[in-house]
Amino acid sequence: MTIRVSFNGKAVGQLWSAQTKRYSEKMVKATQASARRAAAAIETRGRENIKAGGNFGSARWQAGFRAYLSFRSRVRLSIRVTHSVFYWRVFEFGAKIFGRPLLWIPLPWAREAQGIRARDYPGNLFRVERLGRSPLLMARTGAGTVEAKYVGKEFVVIPRKWRLRDIVRQEQKRLGRYYREALRTNG
Repeated sequence: MTIRVSFNGKAVGQLWSAQTKRYSEKMVKATQASARRAAAAIETRGRENIKAGGNFGSARWQAGFRAYLSFRSRVRLSIRVTHSVFYWRVFEFGAKIFGRPLLWIPLPWAREAQGIRARDYPGNLFRVERLGRSPLLMARTGAGTVEAKYVGKEFVVIPRKWRLRDIVRQEQKRLGRYYREALRTNG
């Protein structure tokens, strides 16, 4: 089906299609610009939130957070929010981590136990049961002395430390404003 429109003998259809094409290009550019702006804001604010969340000052935690556009078509866009560290959701949602049967956590003063699982510890460890308290894994350190290396817990609770979903929701609410601003500047 074809619709032809003319006014005073001039073909208005060609002019109309050229104007709508130009207008739709303007809207496509505004849509993409507003989505890019929202993704950049999510990434910037998210990295600031990660840094403020505690011991996440290293580049691994901040640079690992990404918000990027994925295009299904020119106007069907989505902003994907990911992190390179696979267990990042623990800090976004909070978690309860259980041991099997116990979770052995290195004590802060036992430097040689940091970053090493209790089963992989190079020295001989022995278990000390304490009445009403968590058990300890201890090691002989020298001339008849022993030092506590690990404490055993049934579970640990990691509270929610980040507010990335809140940031995404806030930026989602601002998308309309970003779109209007992009329409004005690209017009």
